[in-house]
Amino acid sequence: MNQKSKDRLSAVVLAIIAVFIGATLIPGQVEDTQSIALSPRFFPYFGCTLVGIGAVFLFISSFDKAAGEHETAASKQSVGTWFRPLLTVLVIVLFISVFETYGFILSVSAMMFLLFLINGVRRPATLIIIPALVTLALYALFVIGLGMSV
Repeated sequence: MNQKSKDRLSAVVLAIIAVFIGATLIPGQVEDTQSIALSPRFFPYFGCTLVGIGAVFLFISSFDKAAGEHETAASKQSVGTWFRPLLTVLVIVLFISVFETYGFILSVSAMMFLLFLINGVRRPATLIIIPALVTLALYALFVIGLGMSV
């Protein structure tokens, strides 16, 4: 199976998962309330929508003719190609295990910093400013958008 077929199959599976979660799991598992500014169902539906949009983009990009030129390079994978995804998974597992202890907002900043490092970002301004801005945006979202007191 070539890379284009794998991309198409992955896109279809992701779209099916997004539709299944959005249509069956969210309405049955997340209680809807109007006592706050945004519904608790907003973020799960938003996440499903983003996964669905990503699946559509992956499916469409699998028909790109220029992608066939790079297929031979993608088939030659070494151990080093699995190191970065493995580190990414480890950072996400670490985030899940510590965000209750240290708080969601601080844990997101630390996770972003580590993911930037893993993916090759070395500019100190990017490593510090973007996680700080995302932290402020999350704080504003929780306090203003959701009406929560922190």
